[in-house]
Amino acid sequence: MRKLVFLGLLLAVTWLSGCESMSESECKIADWGRVGSNDGARGEPEGRLADYTEDCGKTGVVPNARAYREGWDIGIQRFCTATNGWREGLAGHSGKDQVCKGQAGYERFSRSLNAGLQVYRTNERIRSNTQEINRLQKKLEESKNDDEKRQIRHTMNNIDHDQFRLRSLLGQQQLLAP
Repeated sequence: MRKLVFLGLLLAVTWLSGCESMSESECKIADWGRVGSNDGARGEPEGRLADYTEDCGKTGVVPNARAYREGWDIGIQRFCTATNGWREGLAGHSGKDQVCKGQAGYERFSRSLNAGLQVYRTNERIRSNTQEINRLQKKLEESKNDDEKRQIRHTMNNIDHDQFRLRSLLGQQQLLAP
């Protein structure tokens, strides 16, 4: 029982500490321009400053909002590129489109993000089909009924055709990489 209580407390502390955007010591020594630049370069929304203001305010530190925003403006320009849009799309991160809206590289970022998302979705379909084929293969091996086996083989054949089509589509989609 003690172990469960200890584990529960440990998880609670870990979870609560995960809510802090910055530790007290980090708040006190932060170069707010660099923090903003790094956040922008990672595609974090400019509103992240509000998290720092809240967390650092608890320790009596007020972030330099002007320096943060100036740094963020520089960092977000480095993020909003076609290459990063493609990478975010391949990872299935569609939400980053909003952070680049209004930025100089938005059109290229958005176009590449959408192309990457298409590749991501196609890969997800291929993975899903592969799982279904594996499931059906096990079902086929366990089946005793010839009609059921025939139906399973037919379904697997249809999925194989879909896989071929998806792989061809994937090759075409990957040509859109920046």
